[in-house]
Amino acid sequence: MRVDHDKLRSNVDATARLLAEDDSAGHVRPKVRTTLVADVHARSDFVQYDKEFSFECDESAGRAGRGEHPSPLRYFLSGLAFCQQVWYAKGAALVGCVLDELTIDVLTYMDMRGEHHVGTVPAHPQWIIIEADVATGSDEATVLGMVDEANSRCPVYALVSRAVPVYERIRRNGVTLRDTVPEGVS
Repeated sequence: MRVDHDKLRSNVDATARLLAEDDSAGHVRPKVRTTLVADVHARSDFVQYDKEFSFECDESAGRAGRGEHPSPLRYFLSGLAFCQQVWYAKGAALVGCVLDELTIDVLTYMDMRGEHHVGTVPAHPQWIIIEADVATGSDEATVLGMVDEANSRCPVYALVSRAVPVYERIRRNGVTLRDTVPEGVS
């Protein structure tokens, strides 16, 4: 895998300098529009980078859908994983971590009784686990430095970690470096 440390570090530094000089340069207002296609099948359309993007969601047949597209929860989890991937790469550049390979799994637990108002169960996921597998020649401290940079900078992680507990299992070359997942949570 190729991660251009110079390019990413330069980008983070240049953006920070710009924002220090003009805080309004960092004001962004992302927007998406969703349209209900049928039953629980919806489509999201938006323009970004002067390009049109579109993706669709659905639910399983058991949840009144047709199972033709990922569920909204999978997009949510993917959004967190994608944001972490971006900031792990930038964090790697900032701390000098060489990435040969990086995979991130995001897991959660939900009790569907909450969204169906059965009992007093909350409608939201109860926790999230981020499992990162890093193949690298960099040492343990550098890998954990990359992870900490990512966690301190990723906007989606910052939002989610204020809503529900987020646990981590970080592995370097197959060896666990950090495991904050409580016993019984998996």
